[in-house]
Amino acid sequence: MAREAPRRRTAPGYHHRVRWLAKAALQKGMSALPRAESVNYVFQRHVSRSLPSSPAAFRRKFTRALAHLEAYAAYGPSRPVGEAVFYEFGAGWDLAVQLAYWSLGVERQLLIDLHSHLRLDLVEVTLERLRREHPALEVEAGRELRAPGRASIGSARELEERFGITYLAPRDARATDLVSHSVDFVSSTNTLEHVPASGLIDILVECRRLLRHDGAMSSRIDLRDHYSYFDRSVSPYNFLRYSDRAWWLFNSSLLYQNRLRRPDYLQAVADAGLSVVGESATRPTDPELAMLDRIEVAPRFRSYSVEDLAVVALVLVARPAAA
Repeated sequence: MAREAPRRRTAPGYHHRVRWLAKAALQKGMSALPRAESVNYVFQRHVSRSLPSSPAAFRRKFTRALAHLEAYAAYGPSRPVGEAVFYEFGAGWDLAVQLAYWSLGVERQLLIDLHSHLRLDLVEVTLERLRREHPALEVEAGRELRAPGRASIGSARELEERFGITYLAPRDARATDLVSHSVDFVSSTNTLEHVPASGLIDILVECRRLLRHDGAMSSRIDLRDHYSYFDRSVSPYNFLRYSDRAWWLFNSSLLYQNRLRRPDYLQAVADAGLSVVGESATRPTDPELAMLDRIEVAPRFRSYSVEDLAVVALVLVARPAAA
C-alpha cells in the first residue's frame, strides 16, 4: 500500500538556503532583461564558467543518446536508424545528444528550440570530445562509431550538410509546421520538466501528429529540484515545500521548473493520445528519501503517494495509441 506523502517537518536552516536563493534571484532578474537568453549564455560562459559543460556531463549525454536508441530498437519501427527521421524539441546549446546520434548512425534529424540556443563554439567542444574520446565511446556503445573529422563548423547550414541536422529556431513545439506523420522517432532529454503544465499536452499532441503510425517517442525527465545541482546543501525535493504562489518568486523563465510528478506525466501522455510502452523510474537513495521525510511539502503535493513523490528521474517510451 502506498504511503501518505509527508506533511509537517522542520524546514532547513536559513544558511542552507542562501546559495540557491541567490542564484534564483539572479536568474529571475536576468529573465526580465531584453535578450535574456543571450545574457544568460554570456553569464554562464564567461562569469560562472558553467559552460561548456564538463567532460562527465558530455559522457552522460552520450549514455542518454544510447538509451534513446535502445528505445528505438525495442519499440520503434523496423527501419534502420540510417533510414529514419529523428525529431527532438529543446535541442539545447551544444547538440551533444544529437551529434552522438550521428556518430551512432542516425542520418536525418529535425531539431527545434523555442529560442535560438544553438552556440557553434559549444558545438565545437562537443565535436572535439567526440574525437578525443572516440575509442572509449566505442567501447561503451559496443560498436564502431563515425568520427566527425577535423573541420570546424561555421554555420547551422553546415550542420545539415555534414551531419544531417536541421536546426529550426525560434520554433514552438506546440505548432511546428512540420509535415504530419513524417517522423520515425521523437526524443527529449531533460526538457519536459521545463515545460509549463499548461503547454505540456499540446506539445505531446504535436509529437503524436508528427509520428508515423509505427513511430515511438522516448523522453527522459529530471524530477529533481535543479537548484540542488548548484547548491549541494539543497534537497532534490526542496521545491516541493512551496505553494505555487511562493514558487513563482523563485521560478525564472531561464530555469523554469514545472514541479510535475510521475503521475502527471503519465496522465499527460495518455491525454495526448499516446500509449506508454516502456517506463523506468529512478528511485531515491536512502539519504534522499530521508531528505524528503524531513520537509513539509506544500498542500498541492500531499495527494501523491511517497513513492510517486520521491521519484527523481523518469524515462517514458510511448507510441501513438490506437484510434
